[in-house]
Amino acid sequence: MIPNFFEKYLPTKIRPRILLFGFLCGFLAASFASVGVGAIINRRAEIAETTWIGPVIARVYEDISRMPLERRLLSVGNFNRSDAVQFALVKEHELRDAQSLDSYFLLNTNSQYGPNPRIYLDLFDRNPRQKILKSDYPPEDLTAKLTFLVSAIARHDSRAMLYIPFANGERLVVSSPKYWQARITEVQWLLICLAGMAFSGVLYAVGTRALLRPFKILSENSNELNTLNIKSFWPEEAIGVAYRLSTEQKEKAEVLDERTRMLTAISHDLRTPATRLRLRAEYIEDENLRNKILSDLDLMLGMTRDAIDFLKGGLEREEEEYFEIVSLVQSICVDFSDVGMPVIFMPIQYPTLRTTGTVFSSHEKSVPLDGMLKGNMKGRPKALQRAITDLVANAVKYGFQAKVSLTIEPSRVLIEVMDKGPGIPEDEMENVLKPFYRLEKSRNRETGGSGLGLSIVNSVIQAHHGHFDLINLPVQGLNATVDIPRSIEAT
Repeated sequence: MIPNFFEKYLPTKIRPRILLFGFLCGFLAASFASVGVGAIINRRAEIAETTWIGPVIARVYEDISRMPLERRLLSVGNFNRSDAVQFALVKEHELRDAQSLDSYFLLNTNSQYGPNPRIYLDLFDRNPRQKILKSDYPPEDLTAKLTFLVSAIARHDSRAMLYIPFANGERLVVSSPKYWQARITEVQWLLICLAGMAFSGVLYAVGTRALLRPFKILSENSNELNTLNIKSFWPEEAIGVAYRLSTEQKEKAEVLDERTRMLTAISHDLRTPATRLRLRAEYIEDENLRNKILSDLDLMLGMTRDAIDFLKGGLEREEEEYFEIVSLVQSICVDFSDVGMPVIFMPIQYPTLRTTGTVFSSHEKSVPLDGMLKGNMKGRPKALQRAITDLVANAVKYGFQAKVSLTIEPSRVLIEVMDKGPGIPEDEMENVLKPFYRLEKSRNRETGGSGLGLSIVNSVIQAHHGHFDLINLPVQGLNATVDIPRSIEAT
């Protein structure tokens, strides 16, 4: 009931929210990506745009070089191009010690056709990257060199100034507040983009987990909803699911208790007439008829008892306790063997550690753990005894013999009951675990039984958080495997 309810409820209520939240997180990630890529594209466009400054600087330098000395200082401001490129002229006697050209980076501007004036670079808060400032092809003249340099300087993403000295000691100071400015680099934009996308992914994962966590808690505690602490901040749908499931469980528990009480009353009421019939049957002279009547009475009472056991969850409620599984399984096999049943208890299997070779020794060794591991475990011994007894009895009844093997591992116990019977058809493996289901062909009705044995076994193993499997052997026979942890609390 619970899985079907979640499958019907989640697609109509929660999945649209998850899809909407995923769309918003995807939109956020795409926004980070578009902003980062757009910023990188704009940065590269600005760097490419700076190439027009190079010829301007070269022309201004040549124009000022041809001017008389007394006009240079007054005319230099006329060459400014707003904040794109600005010029200033500093005389030699105005230089301070900290502004000595020797403290700046010297750019090589000589070409294959002759020397060019020296150019000094000041990047303020960054060191020049020579790989960017170095041209693969020698410039033909000062204009070509400056055209290359202005874009290379812009790629540093830092404030910068160029100093071009004249022969009389004056120097031309070139700055570009628009292009030579401190800004975010391509690498930083890429990291911001990746960080934003990663944040969007983490936000989606955390948000989705927060939306689904109440339902996960409900699914993990579906059998204990009455004691579950429902949080007020849970989604309205989760709270509704919890209350509806709790109501359904209460109703099912009441119906089950009513059926159990009814069957218990019927069983109790049947015992009195059954006892009278058994006493009266003793006076029947026909032995064959008397045995048939007694057999039918035992079958009727057995079926009623099995039905009550199944409705109560396999067996009466039993407290967990520590016990020794080896003694329990061995005693069951001994009890069957004492009455002449073909039941064989195989040697106990323990895991083996294998050591690999080293540089000092290439030999491999096997270390058995049979002396280190014991069969102590925590569970419900009476319930397990009933389940294993039913498996061995079925193997003897339908498979003509039973071989019981026991494997002890540090965290689990594996019990296998093998027989030599006809096995179970593969398409009937799931059906035989259903209550009151009997096989027409491979399990003869005349042998008795109510079809509840394997159902009770399966419920007992599930109560121990274990696994119960039925596997047909390759040639002939059936292998019933019980895999249970050594502590119910550890699962």
